[in-house]
Amino acid sequence: MQAWLTRWGPLAGALSAAAFVASFVTGSSTPGSDQTGAQVISWYTAHHTSQILSNLFAALAMALVVAFAVTLAGRVRRGERWTAVGLVAGAVCLAVGLTATLGFNLVLALDTSHLTAASAQTLNLLQNDFFLPILLGVVLFGILGGLAMVAGRMLPAAMGWVLFAVGVVALVPPIAWFCLLGTMLWVLIASIWLTVQKPPAVAHEAVAASEQVPSLT
Repeated sequence: MQAWLTRWGPLAGALSAAAFVASFVTGSSTPGSDQTGAQVISWYTAHHTSQILSNLFAALAMALVVAFAVTLAGRVRRGERWTAVGLVAGAVCLAVGLTATLGFNLVLALDTSHLTAASAQTLNLLQNDFFLPILLGVVLFGILGGLAMVAGRMLPAAMGWVLFAVGVVALVPPIAWFCLLGTMLWVLIASIWLTVQKPPAVAHEAVAASEQVPSLT
């Protein structure tokens, strides 16, 4: 089982990207922050099923992103281990941030008939503007993940620097959303690259051999 997970674990990234695309395909552009509560209720009544499906695909994508980050962290070959831990922390932060934001959207889709105009407008504002945790996740995943790639030699150094650059650019809020898309594209490419490569050789046997007490005979 361990060998199978080591070999095919990186595919979680490709599956995450596919689920992320599916969330866009099944969903629609939600009402803007300037919409009234009545307009929000009307829109979600008409797009009830598609929004639920879109949110579920997005949640699946985020779960797979975390799994992919754990797989990457397990392949660190050299450098400081804290960068790999930071990579996983960034993925978790991104997943929690995006799913929390989508949680407001899901409430609107599931409970439309129970919402007042005021509550619908409030939830719509939250799902449009509750972006700071997502921004933090993209920044952490990009900067710490990029450093982990460069130091840990799991991927070509150029790919690590690209991810690092995405994380730095995400600090500019107006283009942070595009950095999220860039991050998911990077995850797709990295997932395919790691899957077609042979898994790194397990080094613990060599370490164990070096620690053996030499025989006196």
